[in-house]
Amino acid sequence: MKYIISAIGKTKNQHEDLITDKYLKRIKNIQIKQYEVKFNNEQKKIEEEGLKLINSTPPNGKLVLLDEQGENLTSLELAKIILSWRDNNISYINFAIGGAFGNGDEIKKRATKILAFGKLTWPHQMVKMMIAEQIYRIETIIQGHPYHK
Repeated sequence: MKYIISAIGKTKNQHEDLITDKYLKRIKNIQIKQYEVKFNNEQKKIEEEGLKLINSTPPNGKLVLLDEQGENLTSLELAKIILSWRDNNISYINFAIGGAFGNGDEIKKRATKILAFGKLTWPHQMVKMMIAEQIYRIETIIQGHPYHK
């Protein structure tokens, strides 16, 4: 399985990614893609951001949108979903993090799954860190490693 974390917005400070990098180094086959979209019109910006995230998903991949209105799953539940995708020859999973104005209708329609990290709103850097940790956790669950207790 290959993973992608695609995100809108750029890192403003290299220290913000230190914890994320810790997990990324532990995961095989992962890419980070970051995009900036510059439109003054909020709706056009949301639509263009969504297209960039959608287009980051390879043809044999699943798009998992991270959105505060998404479904709350346990790590074990998410690991089971990813394991079933892997067993069905899905090659890529793209975890997409939208922009500051939220996610548009098109990306919500195109997403295979919409997940939330609770009902709270999180800064993008923290979401990137949390999904990197969850990907690592999922891999350890699948491998039977004791990291997930």
